[in-house]
Amino acid sequence: MNDGLISKRYAKALLAFAAARGEDKLMYESMKQLSASIAATPRLRDVLQSPAVAAGDKEELLCGAAGEAAGESYRRFVKLALENRREGSLQSIALSYLDLYRRVHRIGRVSVVSAAPLSGDFVGRIRCDVERRTRGTLELDLRVDPSLGGGFIFQMDDFRVDASVAGQLEKIRRQLANG
Repeated sequence: MNDGLISKRYAKALLAFAAARGEDKLMYESMKQLSASIAATPRLRDVLQSPAVAAGDKEELLCGAAGEAAGESYRRFVKLALENRREGSLQSIALSYLDLYRRVHRIGRVSVVSAAPLSGDFVGRIRCDVERRTRGTLELDLRVDPSLGGGFIFQMDDFRVDASVAGQLEKIRRQLANG
């Protein structure tokens, strides 16, 4: 069966289960932490897929990977995933859960990378404008990257605006190379 389809089915069932128990937000935090842990530690994925590692040890690792956010629903999910040998799909399931949760709760994700730290007022205006346009809430990821030389890069879902000096210079370089 297609891994994407499996992940989506698990995520849908997990959201319904966690919501029925009033733990869907807690599960959301657990899934964010799990996904970040697997992405940051590629060795964790290898250990989870290893048949030499006992299921109990894998369960302990996965509960530790979710950090403080691991609730009872999360622990039950981990046991189910291990019983059904879905260790290799855990990151995909976590990402599918995050996408589904955000869609259901109308949560937009915006990333802003700037050459210098942004003022609180400017960040507030971005948040207010995007929440008004999307009629939802916003998860805002702010990062500073001095290599941009100035300006910023704004990204929301598939929409991206590169208003950085480095981006403009790259655009000019490509134009000169092509013609």
